[in-house]
Amino acid sequence: MSESDQLAASSNEARHATEGNGKRSKNRKKLAHARTERFRRAYSQIGRERVLQPDNDKITLSGVVALAAENRSRRPMFEVVFKGLTLSIGKKKLLQCVTGKLSPGRVTAIMGPSGAGKTTFLNAVLGKTTGYKKDGLVLINGKSGSMQSYKKIIGFVPQDDIVHGNLTVEENLWFSACCRSSKGMSKSDKIIVLERVIGSLGLQEIRNSLVGTVEKRGISGGQRKRVNVGIEMVMEPSLLILDEPTTGLDSASSQLLLRALRHEALQGVNVCAVIHQPSYTLFNMFDDFVLLARGGLIAYLGPISEVETYFSSLGIKVPERENPPDYYIDILEGITKTKMRGHAAPKHLPLLWMLRNGYEVPEYMQKDLEDINNVHELYTVGSMSREQSFGDQSENADSVHQNVREPYSLLDRKTPGVLAQYKYYLGRVTKQRLREATLQAVDYLILCIAGICIGTIAKVKDDTFGVASYGYTIIAVSLLCQLAALRSFSPERLQYWRERESGMSTLAYFLARDTIDHFNTLVILLLFGLSSD
Repeated sequence: MSESDQLAASSNEARHATEGNGKRSKNRKKLAHARTERFRRAYSQIGRERVLQPDNDKITLSGVVALAAENRSRRPMFEVVFKGLTLSIGKKKLLQCVTGKLSPGRVTAIMGPSGAGKTTFLNAVLGKTTGYKKDGLVLINGKSGSMQSYKKIIGFVPQDDIVHGNLTVEENLWFSACCRSSKGMSKSDKIIVLERVIGSLGLQEIRNSLVGTVEKRGISGGQRKRVNVGIEMVMEPSLLILDEPTTGLDSASSQLLLRALRHEALQGVNVCAVIHQPSYTLFNMFDDFVLLARGGLIAYLGPISEVETYFSSLGIKVPERENPPDYYIDILEGITKTKMRGHAAPKHLPLLWMLRNGYEVPEYMQKDLEDINNVHELYTVGSMSREQSFGDQSENADSVHQNVREPYSLLDRKTPGVLAQYKYYLGRVTKQRLREATLQAVDYLILCIAGICIGTIAKVKDDTFGVASYGYTIIAVSLLCQLAALRSFSPERLQYWRERESGMSTLAYFLARDTIDHFNTLVILLLFGLSSD
């Protein structure tokens, strides 16, 4: 080939390389522009929402209906009605004759003394009644059915903060949003939801901070609690159940969390939370109140605004500077003595609630009914205004159902499939392993040392070192290698159980971890082979 031909060939190669680099550069610019455009649209949408956001304390039920109608494509209404619900194990009754409802668009507080059945009540709401003897009905939007069928639109925040400590705050929330949101939801919409949750929970300053583990400190306990709640909020549930979400939070953080929950309720979400010793301000941020007495009996279930009026009609008046829910619980426990109207006593509060609402009284409570028979009519008549109030509330709820819920089935939500979740899991596991590089390096070092030892032994000419000895040595090294595998699953048991209960793919979880582990095994074999030569 002549010199001119070589120059022409080299110039062509240079031109093609330049064109290739130009195309890659254009592709990168397009991707960057698309990403920037998605975030720009997301933030502009959030800005408009903040400007138009109404005052949560002044919103009316008609406002809830309107807001729910705007969000009906992703937030179907979810009403839970209990009728004579009783749960028992053997002869012990954990929940007795529970009748009432949890309404969409309202935030309900569940309180009661220890052993009153608050956790059992949550299990009944979530449909976790396996092993219990169950009597009565649980209706979902007026129809009977299994609560487990609706787990893709139910969010449950456990009491313990079960989050991934080796991921950042944003990564924990983003993973939940990707795997549990609707299948057809665009990325920009997911970003909007993510930013809305981060803003409402006050997590902006720590969004890029690692949550932290026992060995490596991260964010504070209160911030971790809010991340625990945010993991469920980003999937946009229709029913949100929280087990003691304010435990460990100061007053300001508790109020911030309650404002976030009220914002969820304004979008038509049915929010229900177990609360311990809330402040007076925090207590009044709830819409409804469920007071459980020992034995799983309802002492009150209704609006917060009417609870003091109801107990005052029974002769129970809250003293000044006393927190109403704490005072009522002390009465139920017998810590505080009070004189009620007629011959009634604090132990009769569940019975009086049944009489007031016209519920059927169980046979074992008939004797107590005779004790307060002379005031029976008084309590029954006093319930008329309240029944009318419940009737008005039912009509409003019916309007919500007609305007929002009917065209949309609760079972319509389809989450990403196994392959899509596998991709998200694979990305998460890769990040986690890269952040455990020190532990991985120690494993590699141990294997290299073991390979050198075995390689040295194999070169020694010793008749006493037979085939069996070689086999035992290999087995010992193999068992040593398996110690690293214990770290693959055991530290994430609680996270795995939580994700499985929420409806995420177990197959995708194990496939992703096995993929990374198999790649790690190939690297280990390569290092072991090189070090033993």
